[in-house]
Amino acid sequence: MLAYRDEKKKPYSQTYLKTLHNQLSAIFNHAVRYYELRSNPAAKVGNMGSEEHKEMLFWTKEEYKKFSYEMMDKPVSFYAFEMLYWCGIREGELLALTAADFNFDKETVTINKSYQRLHGEDVITTPKTKKSNRTIKMPHFLCEEMQEYLGMLYGLKKKDRIFTVQ
Repeated sequence: MLAYRDEKKKPYSQTYLKTLHNQLSAIFNHAVRYYELRSNPAAKVGNMGSEEHKEMLFWTKEEYKKFSYEMMDKPVSFYAFEMLYWCGIREGELLALTAADFNFDKETVTINKSYQRLHGEDVITTPKTKKSNRTIKMPHFLCEEMQEYLGMLYGLKKKDRIFTVQ
């Protein structure tokens, strides 16, 4: 696998090789645990591949403000991006937000669920890790903006999703 090259002479990516090694190692670990394999040969030979860490790029405050100014005439998008930028939440967390998640007196939003679309169905799940459950302090202006946005949503119930875009 390390020597493999496709028709364009390209090897497998380091991330792909690491993923394959991890899966193979998990299979051998299962065999050690349940089928009396003496040891995991994948663990003995060591890791294959490495994770590729790509640099993450972030907007500056000025860049974001320029972008948000252009979004002001699209209320749902504007308020969604405000939450994403100022609270640092993930897209699935944003799409799962309900009015009940906000505490405007304490200026916080509670993140305790995530939205996914699976097989054409809306699915709300718990976050991937326990640490993903958190309460985030919101800037005062964002609390005011979100109260304004919630007021725009006709017939909204406390447990209704507030961003229903996909």
